[in-house]
Amino acid sequence: MQSAESFVVIIVFIISVILLISNRIRYDIIGIGAVFVLLAFGIIKISTITLEIGSLPVILLGIVMIVSKTISDSGIIDKFAEIISRRIKNETIMLAVLFLIVGLLSGFMSDVALTLMMIPISYFIADKQKKSPSKYLLPFAYIAVLGGRYTVASTSSNVILYDLWYTETGHFLPFFQFSNPGIYIVLAGIPVVLLISRLLPNRARKITSIDEFKTGEYLTEVIVGKESEVVGRSISDFEKEYGVRIVAIYPGRISWRERTIFGGDVLLIRLKPESLTTLSGIKGLKLTIPNSNAENLSLREVFVMPESRLIGQQLSQIREAGRYNISVIGISAYGKRIFGRFRTITVESGDVLLLSGSDEDIAAFIADNALGPLSQREMRVFNSTRGAISIGSLAIAIFLSSAGVNLILSFGTALIIMLATRTLNVKQMYRYIQWPILVFVGTYLVLGSAIISSGISAYLAAVIFGSPLLLFALTAVLANTIGNVGSAVIMGPIALGFPDPLKAIVVVAMAASCTFATSFGNQSSLIVQGAGEYTSRDYAIYGSLLIVLAFAVTMAYVYL
Repeated sequence: MQSAESFVVIIVFIISVILLISNRIRYDIIGIGAVFVLLAFGIIKISTITLEIGSLPVILLGIVMIVSKTISDSGIIDKFAEIISRRIKNETIMLAVLFLIVGLLSGFMSDVALTLMMIPISYFIADKQKKSPSKYLLPFAYIAVLGGRYTVASTSSNVILYDLWYTETGHFLPFFQFSNPGIYIVLAGIPVVLLISRLLPNRARKITSIDEFKTGEYLTEVIVGKESEVVGRSISDFEKEYGVRIVAIYPGRISWRERTIFGGDVLLIRLKPESLTTLSGIKGLKLTIPNSNAENLSLREVFVMPESRLIGQQLSQIREAGRYNISVIGISAYGKRIFGRFRTITVESGDVLLLSGSDEDIAAFIADNALGPLSQREMRVFNSTRGAISIGSLAIAIFLSSAGVNLILSFGTALIIMLATRTLNVKQMYRYIQWPILVFVGTYLVLGSAIISSGISAYLAAVIFGSPLLLFALTAVLANTIGNVGSAVIMGPIALGFPDPLKAIVVVAMAASCTFATSFGNQSSLIVQGAGEYTSRDYAIYGSLLIVLAFAVTMAYVYL
């Protein structure tokens, strides 16, 4: 490539790095801008762009996102984690078990999906331990990222390296190629993350928006089946174990708070949003949800505007909202005084309603009744059937991958099974894809192609002098500034030039996933930053501990 074109590539790369570090422009827009400049200067061709955008890493990542989110939305992992957090009384043992589960699952699921699933559990544990969620949110995000390195499909960077190896050699890497040293990093990382949980400050988060203020707790109603696991338990035991508050019980009896729960009872419950999955997963408790499309429900929080025609209506008049086939399964508890059943509660201006139904029905209901949708957060109704099918589909994908089948075919099979069993529908499939990430991966693959052809990679290879230590260090620095995708795109080709390219690729995989020292290094850390009020100093100090750990284990793999 001519020197002038090489200069343009370097300038584009430096500017994109600065913009990514500043975090002022969304990463996918930066990627699109970089590709546009390279195209305008004639450095890349349209055919290169289409080839990279439709490449194996992009397609595979999209499929993995869908599979992960389907498992996540079933609530089955939330339920399992909630059972562990209730059954194990010792905080250290409980966290160690949960960290192990999250770390191992992250090898097969998106770290973002796992982090989102663990947010309600973090709040549940914080309430149980009388501590701030800040003690648990970042550790769960860290362990999700730490674990997502020991399979070739677990992270964007690993998928890129998987494709790069195939392009160079004509052979696919085994599914568990990165398990040594990846699995040892996960296991060794658990005590370190436990230490981080101990060291993190116990910050009490302030209410900063009307969303948080209004949706602190909901009122909902459940019917206790005769075979329910809660039959025979006292009210106080029920409240303590599941982290909810029973406001009323019907049929009423004298001194009702002292009595046990019977089959056929109707419980009016006050609960935090994160406890909804727990409540819906209790055997024999029935929430009111629409009858149709029961496998693929959405939950949305909506704000009752002053001009809404629902104001003054009782929930019985709108709970089964006619042609929309939606249900109001909760109403914000703030300021509510209860004098009867859930259905008798009157809707007021400023209330927040928790709606259950299909996306189309909820959207129509919102539009017709002057309701304001609030920013969506992770809430799920537990669905054991959906969870079993989705996890079974993932197990088939893992088996096929381990048997040497192409990753796209393996995970594509899981996707087809989910669609065929109606565990997933087409509209959900498109919604589950994180399009900005796919755009960023595709555009950075284009930029990486230009960097390789410009000679920048060759220059970096000369600087590294074939040293695995320097290879890890430079990859980790890039990962914490421009992200794991950019670091894998740049450093992967350099690793192929090492005397032992397979070991070098593993080193890059381990280092590219060390995105712990900055909040913007990966989405999982960014997701919990606001909720835990974490500072840049927090990420730099505690994240460095995990980077040092990963470095030590990886170097042991290389030299021992």
